[in-house]
Amino acid sequence: MRGVRQLGLAQLVFPGASHDRLEHIMGVVGAVDRMSDALGRQVARRNDEFKREQTGEVIPGVDEEERATLRLAAMFHDLGHGPFSHALEPVLELTSPLNAAAQDGGEWRRELRGASTLLTGRYSLNSRPATSEVIAVMIVVSDAVTELLRSGSFRLGGLNATEVQERIIACIIGGVAGPGVTHLSTVISGQVDADRLDFLQRDAHHSGLEIGFDTERLLSKLEILQIRDSNLESADPSMRERIASANNNVIHQVGIAASGYGSFEQMLIGRTFLYDRLYHHHKVRAAEAMAQRMLLVAERDRGRRFELAEIFLSVGDDTFLRIVAGEVAHPKLDISSPSASALARGILDRDLLHRAFAFRGRFIAAPPGMGAEVADANRDAQWKEVVKRLDGLHPRYELGAEIHALALDIAGALSAADVDRAAMERMAQSLAETGPEQIIVDLPGRKAGAIRILARYPDGSLKLPEFSFNPQKWADAYDLQKRTGYVFCAKAVLPVIALASRIAFLRRFGIVMAKDADAYIKAGQSIDAGWLDALIAADLIDADTSQLLTSERHSLMRVRAEDLAVPNAWLAEDPDFASRMASQLNRNLKGGLMAAGRDALTRTLESIWRFVDGWYAGSRTTSELKNEAALQKLLAEHLRATLQVDEGTEIAGGELDLLVERQVLIENKFHGKPANPGSVGKGAGAQGRRYGLALSSQLVVVVAARRMTVSGTVPAKTKAVSIRPISDENDNRVEIRIDLPFGARLPSQEGG
Repeated sequence: MRGVRQLGLAQLVFPGASHDRLEHIMGVVGAVDRMSDALGRQVARRNDEFKREQTGEVIPGVDEEERATLRLAAMFHDLGHGPFSHALEPVLELTSPLNAAAQDGGEWRRELRGASTLLTGRYSLNSRPATSEVIAVMIVVSDAVTELLRSGSFRLGGLNATEVQERIIACIIGGVAGPGVTHLSTVISGQVDADRLDFLQRDAHHSGLEIGFDTERLLSKLEILQIRDSNLESADPSMRERIASANNNVIHQVGIAASGYGSFEQMLIGRTFLYDRLYHHHKVRAAEAMAQRMLLVAERDRGRRFELAEIFLSVGDDTFLRIVAGEVAHPKLDISSPSASALARGILDRDLLHRAFAFRGRFIAAPPGMGAEVADANRDAQWKEVVKRLDGLHPRYELGAEIHALALDIAGALSAADVDRAAMERMAQSLAETGPEQIIVDLPGRKAGAIRILARYPDGSLKLPEFSFNPQKWADAYDLQKRTGYVFCAKAVLPVIALASRIAFLRRFGIVMAKDADAYIKAGQSIDAGWLDALIAADLIDADTSQLLTSERHSLMRVRAEDLAVPNAWLAEDPDFASRMASQLNRNLKGGLMAAGRDALTRTLESIWRFVDGWYAGSRTTSELKNEAALQKLLAEHLRATLQVDEGTEIAGGELDLLVERQVLIENKFHGKPANPGSVGKGAGAQGRRYGLALSSQLVVVVAARRMTVSGTVPAKTKAVSIRPISDENDNRVEIRIDLPFGARLPSQEGG
């Protein structure tokens, strides 16, 4: 652990933050002693009270046996960290290589994931242990450590080596139930633990960021709680199950006195402050993202994945970088990758990648005229979709590669249009030389979790602490307001990557960042109108995209059930119809609709539902329909009563059927012979898509009339509506299909 820095690569930004894992481990051992002493004093006071009151109750304390195993757990708890500490964990967790053609060599990754699953179930954990914790557990149960514990070198009291190992494992992963779990297991990994007491103060001190955390006050308020069903006011069913199965129906665990709320709040706020100012600092994120990408492309270029022994080399972080850079040779690690070497060299020289694009929930621009509450809900839904689809290194690499390819197209188009030709040619050459590996999309993880530690109130009741703020809501607010992702790139290509990133995020997620995001990037804060005109001429973007990226600066909107204006009579037959349809539309639209498109959809569907009602209520389902022209005439006449309808306009080499409110394309199809509904008008959506690309329309409604089969039954109105993607391309367009039956036999005609 000597030389493996506690904060990964943060010393490149905060020069004093060069402390290593060994220092932290020693600090956690010291914090264990301080917590043990504080808990011992509290237990002694409580047991004296029970003795005076002659209740016969006794709270277990911290004997030498417990203290010894806690100290050992403190020594072992961080041994699973490799180079760059937490920055490396996402790479270790990848079960598939960046290049599918590479030799796997990742069996140990699958074994670690299997061990993580096993530990999660065995110890009733709320979340999976981190990869570094699983590796530490593997070290604890290794033959070498087993032999050491059996050698008699440690005073273990009446415990044998296996019992000590179980207790250490329970401490490392913070188990509350399972083998080796005691009332002190969360002292190492809990919500108030020795690990946190040390790293918060140590990280703040070495980085020069004061967090005002009163450790002594918090230590003095720690307690061993005696938990019964009668004094527990928490609704945690798993804890009540543990109480029911425990001896005398009593369990013990570390908690806090209610008077310690203030200190606990200080700790939570201090931790959030460090995440915001230190761990998630944009330059720290750039350096760590480069280190992750360095290992991924090294695996890709050598054609096989790293073995665990190739990563855990017992060398410091700087030496590891120099090995990858080709400056130092190591017999256990063979790397021949110019791309990986360039990234390693950039970290060593502090020639870090720059911010070309910043994305954050709060930055997502809302369409004009939208109320604050609706805008926040729309923004929250869109941000959650972004986070979900960028969960993991693979989708981020793919988006970076998409941005790289788009940037090459942009540079080529601008150069061909003689717009900043010399600069564009230089950028195109730089992009071609470095490849997509130096376009990195990064999004920090969400670390805040629910508060689970119990507090003892003066009346003896045990429940979750009552804070002056709601920690869960605060965590949600931080996720939306402060958690920031970036697209990093070399300084030489900043302008073109900045523009490519904006276009890619609009295409993929339907979002545009508001002007607030411009202050968080190094690229120019405005887009040259001449660039956009050249890209429109080159068919790389359309006019609406240009507007969304510049003057209007607003994003797309998700479709809500109420936007579909479904009649109440339809909902009475199928209560989930509107919500199901909205969900399908959002899934296929990816990002959502432009504000004008959503308004037009509401008005169009409101009219079409009336048309369908009239079709079913009259004789249309049983009478004849001559042809497609007859269908179009009926529909056009109906829609024109309340909406603007253009008909027969020539565009994109063809003649469209109907265009409603300049937003919604309607394609009419007719099949005069009995047919499967799925085959009627097949391809109509794709045909509409061709027109939609020219008109920037996201919606194609296919109204397909089909003759009923002899034995067929007229479908319910809600069953006649379906949603489907128009194509496999990620172009944010969708087809709404409505099947209208005609020529159905009346009951009196059956068998005739």
